[in-house]
Amino acid sequence: MDKKEEELKVMQKSYRTALFIIVGIALILISGVFFPSEQTDSATAPVDVSNTKMAVTVINASPEPYIKDIVLRGYTEALRTVSLKSQIKSRITELPVEKGMRVSKGDVICRLAVEDRDANYTESLALVTQRELEFKASERLYAQGHRSETQHSAAKSGLEAAVARSVRMKVNLDNTAIRAPFDGVINDRLIEVGDYMKEGEICALIMEEDPFLVVADISESDVGQVKVGDEAYAVLQNGRRLNGKIRYTSSIADVSTRTFRVELEVRNPEKDILDGVTAELFIKSDQVMAQRISPATLVLNDDGLVGVRLVDNTNRVSFKEAEILGNHADGIWISNIDASTKIIVEGHEFVKAGEIVNAVPLQN
Repeated sequence: MDKKEEELKVMQKSYRTALFIIVGIALILISGVFFPSEQTDSATAPVDVSNTKMAVTVINASPEPYIKDIVLRGYTEALRTVSLKSQIKSRITELPVEKGMRVSKGDVICRLAVEDRDANYTESLALVTQRELEFKASERLYAQGHRSETQHSAAKSGLEAAVARSVRMKVNLDNTAIRAPFDGVINDRLIEVGDYMKEGEICALIMEEDPFLVVADISESDVGQVKVGDEAYAVLQNGRRLNGKIRYTSSIADVSTRTFRVELEVRNPEKDILDGVTAELFIKSDQVMAQRISPATLVLNDDGLVGVRLVDNTNRVSFKEAEILGNHADGIWISNIDASTKIIVEGHEFVKAGEIVNAVPLQN
């Protein structure tokens, strides 16, 4: 056999070997398609998600009777503030009290010149005495038939006119002293000694200090729950608490705000409450059923509403808007929560509505 034939045989043998290899690979690939392995790659195996549910802690809602406080923003106000005005024309001769001094009912605040008023009053008293004597004489003569009825009536009218004139003179004389109409403090004095006052001009301003008022505006939805005589309290800006009773509620709403004025009357025996101080007025309203929770339980949903997250019997999460009725040291009170509800108290920040969770009761 020559060399050329040997090379041809070697090449044929190589081709057969390559063909066997290709056929073998094809058989392996075909066997994977028609006879798949029962074992699956761990990377493509389905994951059991039954153990990946978020665990949350829940409590069973138990609403209790709760009396909500109606909280109003208001301010203090004196029960009475009066401008003391002159009722006559005269000159100021004396000012017995200074601005800021406390006075009692009847104390002289401003004194005006008497001028001829004292003399006029004395003259009117003398005329009354004269007319009384004339009337008594007329009565005797009339009884004896020596005087006509017309003459007797004229004597009586003369006496009555003299008495009326004396009363006017006494009033004019008394008006020279402007007096305090009640116990209070002189908040301002608008004149000085020597000033001439006309009728109606203001001498001073007096403010009554006890009792005092806390006033506020209440909405039309709450005004029906407030009655005169109800007990309430106010807290001043410095934290001082003032107890009292509702003295007045307006029957006419403010045109611009549609609110009603309400007044709380409080005692001020120490006379240390100032007019115009900011205060919060707390009024008890109707009893409702409410749930007490920790403030940390509250959440804010995507719409900006405040509420809590709940779970139903299938452990599906939902959101419930809640109204905060009151904030106290032992928690906050919210409404709109049913007794059969489960409230999420731990883990509520990490779940959302519609999600299935693993609800675990809170351990006491």
